[in-house]
Amino acid sequence: MNSKEAELLFQAGALEAPVIQKHASGDGWTVTLEGKHKLNPMLETARGQTRVFKRLDAAVGVLFEVGFGEITIVKTNKLLLM
Repeated sequence: MNSKEAELLFQAGALEAPVIQKHASGDGWTVTLEGKHKLNPMLETARGQTRVFKRLDAAVGVLFEVGFGEITIVKTNKLLLM
């Protein structure tokens, strides 16, 4: 799903707390948005590819814009809450 779809789903109460994790390549961060929806849970670009954020603060900023107040960040075995 793209960020606009995420915003609409958030307003409808269909999303749970998002999880930001290191991208498989190790270069950047991806966002998973689980909840009561049938869309791809990964935040995507407008062209439908997984959105990879180069900086962690950029990923957090997008999620705050969507409306989330709490975000889980996962890097290997460590879990951080913001």
